[in-house]
Amino acid sequence: MNNLIKGSLATYCCLCLLLVLNDPAESAQLSTRFNVSFAQLDSCETYSVSNTGYGYRRFYMLRELSNNNRKAGERLHLKFYVLTAMDAHILLSVTNHPRPNDRVYEIVIGAGGNTFSAIRNAMGMRRVATSQEPNLVSLYDPTPIEIVQNQNGELFVYIPGFKKEPLLHFIDEAPLVINYLSFSSFGSNTARWFFDCGFDGYGSEIAPIVKEETKTEKLLSQLNIQAENASMPANLSSISFHFQTRSLAYEQTSSLLQTRMHMMMHWRDSRLGWKPEDFGSLESFEHPDLRIWKPRMNVLNGALQSVGQVLQSYELMVYANGSITLYAQNLQLASWCVDSARNWPSERVTCDIELGLIGQEGQENVALIYDDQRKPIAPNEHVNTPSGWSFTQMSVVLVENDSQRRYSPKGMMQKMTGDVAIEFTLQRNRNFYMTVFYLPLIACQMFVILSFVLRSTRRSSLILIALLIAAWGLMYMTRHASPHYVPPMMTAYKVIMMATTYCYILHICIIWLDLYPPRSKAPGWLVTLINSNVLRCVLGLRFSDSSDYCDIQENPWHHMAKMLNNLSSVVTIITFAIVDITSGF
Repeated sequence: MNNLIKGSLATYCCLCLLLVLNDPAESAQLSTRFNVSFAQLDSCETYSVSNTGYGYRRFYMLRELSNNNRKAGERLHLKFYVLTAMDAHILLSVTNHPRPNDRVYEIVIGAGGNTFSAIRNAMGMRRVATSQEPNLVSLYDPTPIEIVQNQNGELFVYIPGFKKEPLLHFIDEAPLVINYLSFSSFGSNTARWFFDCGFDGYGSEIAPIVKEETKTEKLLSQLNIQAENASMPANLSSISFHFQTRSLAYEQTSSLLQTRMHMMMHWRDSRLGWKPEDFGSLESFEHPDLRIWKPRMNVLNGALQSVGQVLQSYELMVYANGSITLYAQNLQLASWCVDSARNWPSERVTCDIELGLIGQEGQENVALIYDDQRKPIAPNEHVNTPSGWSFTQMSVVLVENDSQRRYSPKGMMQKMTGDVAIEFTLQRNRNFYMTVFYLPLIACQMFVILSFVLRSTRRSSLILIALLIAAWGLMYMTRHASPHYVPPMMTAYKVIMMATTYCYILHICIIWLDLYPPRSKAPGWLVTLINSNVLRCVLGLRFSDSSDYCDIQENPWHHMAKMLNNLSSVVTIITFAIVDITSGF
């Protein structure tokens, strides 16, 4: 029994082996809709279309002699394969830069969501032939497409394996001489095209456009090679720079200096020189694909977006002698700047921007050298100061304090030797604030002093007006003054409000003493004080005579109110004078 089972298994294995040996091709590939396997497509050239929308970005040139497998009476005979879900676009044109209204042959297989196919004689419009056959293209089965143009101007589009008759047919009375071919898709669809396939005899029908390398392209290639993978030039110890300040904005509340400038940097790389006569007399060269070493500059006291590398957008120019210029236009830098003075609005602050070049580890720092003689940028011309500060002075100094350190991108501590600081001296627009805040302050003082010579409602009205003006100025000042301390001007407004409050209470007391005096007799020392000629002289009252003496004896409270009013006026004037002096007016 065991021998019988072993014999059956051996027979089955032999039969399977014979089947594989008799038909190896069929065992190596899976059957597809159009009998095209992926193993066969390995012999083809490919081109992939990404989901970038409708557009022909790469053109192929058709070879002039044996450009395709033409037969007798044919101008063109092309064959290729495509993998896409829908909208397989093929463009046959006379030039490699067709315009929207130029006559072309545009063939679309699987248009309208893979529901129809068409031929157009302009890109995206003018349909001349249509087929309603659906589901011709697929992402999983390669679809063969064969295009034939005969000498009579007839254009045929076949799908081999689908049917023998042409899928699309168009007769052109003025047939085009096709020189170029391009592929595309539509919308977000991707497509992969296969052409020049060796397995079907169409191995040399399409060739990419080969352009002769220009002088610029040769120079670009040479410089990128000479730059040695954008490595740092040997013996480079310093880089000169100059700049033009365009605007300064200082935010005192956040201790932030915002600067916008044009900056140029210059250095030399001996590896990058060339002979101008070898490259069409080119003395200078710039190109977006230029891959050479560039300095990495950091703002060492940077804030917000200026933390880290600040040279993000710039123009790079290389000269024939190896000199290099980097031009950064509208370079925006932010740095911290703390104002420690307590003299608003008369502050004068010096803010700096510390600049340093971050080099490779194990190498000495590359120094920055300020060159104020180089043209065309001139420093501090037409500096715009959008904040309430004015620009008075600019200087560039070296950062020489060895106790200060900075860190490399990998956290290694480095010295600040060779770093520079651009110092800007800013001063607040003092005259503006003096006009806005001191004039109301002086007006309040005048109203309060004038109120001492008035009586009744006119006096109270002046005092209330002065109080309202002082309150308005104090509230408005909180929008501009520093909240970190109480400025002298704010103290002056506070004194004014206290003085006006006192004067209004004094006004009420004087009315009470004049109209409703106390019924009790005044003390003797008070009467003696009122009759003192020395005190009356100091308070600006005339000396008392016999009639005044009798009147004081009979009505001392009225005279006391007059002396109290004059004494308050003298004290108020002295207080205002002290306030004006101490507040800087």
